[in-house]
Order: sequence, then C-alpha cells, then structure tokens
Amino acid sequence: MNKLITVFLCLLFTAPFNVFACERTFSVASHDAFWPPYVMGMSDVFKGTEVDALNLIFKDSPFCFKVELLPNSKRAFTEIRHGRIDLGWAVSYTDKRAKYAHYTVSYRTEVMRLYENKNNTHVVKNLADIFNQGLTIGANFGSYYGEEFEQYKTTHKKQIEYTSATSKRFEMLNKQRIDFAIEDELVGTYFGKKGSSIKLATSVEYVNKDDIYLMFSKKTVSVTELAIINEHINKNKTALKALFK
Repeated sequence: MNKLITVFLCLLFTAPFNVFACERTFSVASHDAFWPPYVMGMSDVFKGTEVDALNLIFKDSPFCFKVELLPNSKRAFTEIRHGRIDLGWAVSYTDKRAKYAHYTVSYRTEVMRLYENKNNTHVVKNLADIFNQGLTIGANFGSYYGEEFEQYKTTHKKQIEYTSATSKRFEMLNKQRIDFAIEDELVGTYFGKKGSSIKLATSVEYVNKDDIYLMFSKKTVSVTELAIINEHINKNKTALKALFK
C-alpha cells in the first residue's frame, strides 16, 4: 500500500500543473488545417499563431482547449450557434453573430488584402471596379470582409467563387481560374512567397480592416467564464501584440 501511495504522489507532483487545474475544456472550431501562419494542422495536432495565442490566453486560467477541424467557417458558426462547439477564433464582429455568441475583447487586428496573378493583371482601384468590370474574386465560406463586400455578395454573387481552403483559392488564382483572391495579409504574404505568379494588388489599399475576437457560444459558456477569458486577454496584450506583429 505504501508503494502505491508513493507512486501516486510522484505522478501528482511531476504531471503538468494544468492537467489538474483545468476546470473545463472548450472545443475550438478551426475551418482550415492549413492557414499559415495562423493555423497548421497534421494528425489532429494544430500549430500556428492562433494556437499560440490561445496558449497565452489560457495559461494560468482554469480552462483548457481542444481544436476540432470543421469543413468551413460557415459550418463553424452554425456549430457555435447551436452549442455543439464552444469557441471560434479569428472572428470579426457582426450583429448577426452577436445574437448567439459572446465576444471577448479584441486580441489582434486583421487586414484583408487583394491578390492577383502577375500574368493576369487588371486596372482596379476598389471593389466596385472589380465587380463592374465583370471580374471574379475568390473568398472564404462564411468570412466577413466588410459591409461593402456583403452587398456584393447579393448583387454580384456569380462573380464570387467560394472555397473553404485558403490553399485552394491561391491555387485557382495561380491557374488564372479567378482574377483576384481576398486574404489576410500575413497569409497572403506566405502564399505569395510560395507561388511565383501570386502578387499583392497594391492599387487597392485593403478590402477590410477589423479588430479580431474570440467568440463563445451563449448556449455553453457563461458571462462569468467570458469575464475570466477577457481578464487573461487583457493581461497578455503585450505578448499577443508581439505574436501577431
């Protein structure tokens, strides 16, 4: 019996502290397994700056998290709305989403830019030029690109090609199957270095610039738990800013 007690005590004091401190584990929706530098997944193991950000925020908190890969961001929002997923990352604020989800304080900013094929360039200064010229643009299912783009989703929907994977959009752009692609500028920089034909459309400053938040399902996460997460975001502001620099 003494030997059993000794083994248990050894395990207790040598195991990672957060194994015993974790009051609950939040499920996190990821819509893309390859969204560098933010998310990169392989065999259910996810890395990247979004994962690093959650590690910073959740460190010393009473919570843990587990990333689950979903087909696209639209599906992720559906799962959060119904309470089948607790948490969504890298989210812009919209009134529609706020009806079913708690928003944290912002933990980073996002700048959405336009990318084109250097062998298939066009003279455009804004989104209106793209749609008025009948050009096509690649976008992600369920993503928010600002109020102007939301209008074009209704009035010019045939000119928008939706995909769930960032790599697919840039593949289409590289093969000139679309004229432009919208993407976060850090992600676009990565793919621009990998694809010799992909370049930033510098004539358009940006499509949308937003504060970015974590969102929690109102069905599964309390305002008390949200307040704890906000506290941990605020105390890690400096580290988070450096992470996404």
